[in-house]
Amino acid sequence: MPVFDRRSFLSWLATLPLLRPPPPTLEVRPTALYQQPDGRKNLVRITVAGLAAPAARARVTDRRGALVGTAGLLPLGPGLALSGEVWVPLSEPAEFQVDVEVGRDRAARQRVRLTPPKRWTLYWLSSIHTDVGYTDLQENALEVHRKNLDAALARLPGHPDYRFTAECTLQLLSYLENRSPDAGDALVRALQGGKIGFQALFANMLTGLLDHDTLARLVWPAGRLARERGLTYAAAQITDVPGQTLTFPMMLAASGVKYLASGANPERAVPLLPQSQADPLGLAGEWTSYPQVYYWEGPDGSRVLHWRAYHYGDATRFGFDVGAEEMGRRLSDWLLGSPVFLSRDWPYDLALLYGADWQDNAAMKERLVANLEDFNRRYTFPRIVPGRAEDFFRELERRHGPRIPVRRGDTGLYWEDGAAGAAAELASFRSAQLAARAAEIVALWDDRLGVKGQVEERRSMWRDLLLFGEHTWGADVSVSAPDARQTVAQWAYKRRFVESGAAAARQIVTDGLLRLGAATNVAGRGRIVFNAGNWERTDIARVSGGAGKAFTFAGQELPSVDVEGGDALVVVRDVPPLGYLALTETDREARPAAPDGDALEAKAGGFAVALDAATGAIRSLTGPDGKERVKPSDWTGLNQLVYVKGGERSALWTTGDRNDLKTAPQLATTTARLVRSRREQLPGIGVRLIAERALEGFPSIVSTVTLYNDLPWVDIENKLVKEATLGKEALYVAFPFAFTKPTVEVEVPLGRMTVERDQQPGSCRDWYCHAHWVWLHEGADSGVLWSGPDTPLFTLNDINRGLWRRTIVPDGTLFAYAMNNYWHTNYAARQGGQFGCRFRISLLAPGDVAEPVRRGWAACDPLYVSPAYETHVPGPLISKDRALFLADKGALVVGAKPADDGEGAVVKLLDVSGQARSVGVWPAAYAFKQARRTNLVEMNGDGVTVGGDGKAPVDLPAWGVAALRLFG
Repeated sequence: MPVFDRRSFLSWLATLPLLRPPPPTLEVRPTALYQQPDGRKNLVRITVAGLAAPAARARVTDRRGALVGTAGLLPLGPGLALSGEVWVPLSEPAEFQVDVEVGRDRAARQRVRLTPPKRWTLYWLSSIHTDVGYTDLQENALEVHRKNLDAALARLPGHPDYRFTAECTLQLLSYLENRSPDAGDALVRALQGGKIGFQALFANMLTGLLDHDTLARLVWPAGRLARERGLTYAAAQITDVPGQTLTFPMMLAASGVKYLASGANPERAVPLLPQSQADPLGLAGEWTSYPQVYYWEGPDGSRVLHWRAYHYGDATRFGFDVGAEEMGRRLSDWLLGSPVFLSRDWPYDLALLYGADWQDNAAMKERLVANLEDFNRRYTFPRIVPGRAEDFFRELERRHGPRIPVRRGDTGLYWEDGAAGAAAELASFRSAQLAARAAEIVALWDDRLGVKGQVEERRSMWRDLLLFGEHTWGADVSVSAPDARQTVAQWAYKRRFVESGAAAARQIVTDGLLRLGAATNVAGRGRIVFNAGNWERTDIARVSGGAGKAFTFAGQELPSVDVEGGDALVVVRDVPPLGYLALTETDREARPAAPDGDALEAKAGGFAVALDAATGAIRSLTGPDGKERVKPSDWTGLNQLVYVKGGERSALWTTGDRNDLKTAPQLATTTARLVRSRREQLPGIGVRLIAERALEGFPSIVSTVTLYNDLPWVDIENKLVKEATLGKEALYVAFPFAFTKPTVEVEVPLGRMTVERDQQPGSCRDWYCHAHWVWLHEGADSGVLWSGPDTPLFTLNDINRGLWRRTIVPDGTLFAYAMNNYWHTNYAARQGGQFGCRFRISLLAPGDVAEPVRRGWAACDPLYVSPAYETHVPGPLISKDRALFLADKGALVVGAKPADDGEGAVVKLLDVSGQARSVGVWPAAYAFKQARRTNLVEMNGDGVTVGGDGKAPVDLPAWGVAALRLFG
């Protein structure tokens, strides 16, 4: 055994493996930063862990031993590793030696082979997000953006390479309307010279709430501005709203837009959270990766190149407000650490930085521009280009176009559910959009009647309706302070948009119909009945003040019954498409509905219904085929009212605290009870059941179910009075249809989608929006067509329980999602008062794929009836006419209107049959001899040869859109 003195013993002891400290670990990584002026040197980051020293120094030598550089290594934080950076020549892969020294002692040595990272080019889309309100009163919010444009113009002489972008056309219009003509001209010159970016979308819209013509008009204000001021655009931007309908890219392409940049905010859209945000919350599921770049293809095959970013404040996210060094650190970590950029599916060395500030309606910070310029003086790469969106997209397409993937499908209508916090106004918005379209069609008679049309009134009408469809519905404190001045004033301002737009539409239609009536060749008292659809219609019309009146056409009296309020229900037959009937009105004896006693059952026209004796829901519905259409379930039947309370601080995402998402909602559901049901006969029309019902929180509910002798559907109407409450709540109307695993097709603005099949990963499956119809069908049997004119939102299979589904298999149960107050900001905290929700159910077998469109349109767009008028002198118009003639039953007239510039009329068409073909438009009351192609924003294309029979042909893609200008 060896003999040790103290010193030798300690030396021996230190050689034992368990007592010797582990050697320091050394990590040497290139960054994404390359030094000016030539970009040959890369800033390499050196990190040392496990070194028992407060600081150290790193020496880097090349493979020949020549010193490349040194770096001081300092703590990243208390108890953390030491780190430092050094510039290293790195034009190609090379070997280096790194020595870490503490004082004069070498603490670690490592030979490394470094590979130069991509040399990135980043385009900065420098824009500020537009909320029409939210942070302040609406006009104050818009003034912020006007001041940002003031600053952008003032900045140009000193910063000629910097490009500010107006996020939406509303910013530009607001500026031109509120600044001096000289300032407006300066802005136009900057736009023409590409010094300021022009984005084509009117505003940040909730696309799921829009009707066909409204969606088709989202670029219309930009198109008009471009035509009138000599401007061009190529790109559109939509910010904050996390998802859009699958027809959105088709609308953009048909409006002259090639590129789309979106900044998705995943608030109340759990599947759209990135994994980095979901993991700390302990949430399970599939998550969304950002950024995304793909050609977004519409149903007709048209495309826009789409960059989808996470949120919209990349400049502040990446330190533009701090300084160049911080920008470099954050950008390098993102470019070299993002799983998306590390994926083999990302071959690009280009990226888009989306937006200037996280804050909504923010004043543009000058230091962002100064720090950007400082960054570019220091670094060759990443090269940051403060460009317009189209500058980025053109470079991406030029260099990588064939590699860019293609996607189809909607991206999720997540934020539309908040609009059900103002259910009455939402219902008004639905009907106002259709009335506004009808107003434009009626105006096609103005030239013939020698009337100066209400051009500005119609433009203002559409402006109001577009602003109501914009995504800002209230103040940021709308829920936390529901009675605050900002909350009350902003909602009053917002509501005025739909009230004004709806009033204008009603008045313009009324005035137009009265002009038609006065000009017809039918003398005496009369009414005009107008069909704005482009298929002949036989339908029920409610005639205001029509009680005690007989209505005839061509000598034949129409079936009519007097109803409450002094009105009459009238069955009007064969109203021409895009046209009218001039009815004669005379007095008659009262003809009220005939009481038929208390009853739960009714039959007419081959349909039979039976109400549940306990709830008043429809427990049985059969049609001419005798097949039962109601599935036995806990909901007891169709039109069952379901009131849900609870859900605070839960996975329904009812607060701003995302930790609540881990908590399942505690929901209490109650369903309506039947108080009394009676039957009334409607002589010559049909029969109806009127049920008085009771439900917690609703002092009054009356449900009416109407069956017709000669109309192939069942109409349902619920009139409710609701008590307002701040407690979390929702109202649904259940429709458990007798299916097992049906295909569910949904009409969306400018098209249709099949649930699940036509949805991108991360799309919303907890609720949907329909334009006019939902078609459930299974096998070859007749399906069920359901329409909710007042309630665009619906859920499938169950009520919303905060599941945030990634997939769905429909089981046949559908719920109208009529009301909720689940949002924690922006939307209303409570609602009360009178509300009505109507539904129409018909049976429809697979076959004619355009028939759902025709029936759904009839369910939502009424026959418009004029007030009574009296004609003493016969006029030039016949008693039955149409504006234009279309023989093709598979083409929908999205809109028809006098052209903005006064040169003829513009007709927008949509294929609803799935067949590409040439579609003809012929003159009728509106005469034309010439035609040319145009787009949705009335920009002219090639001329069209009008045939000897007057036909103007246009090529219509399958499921696509086309437009014609008719003139001469």
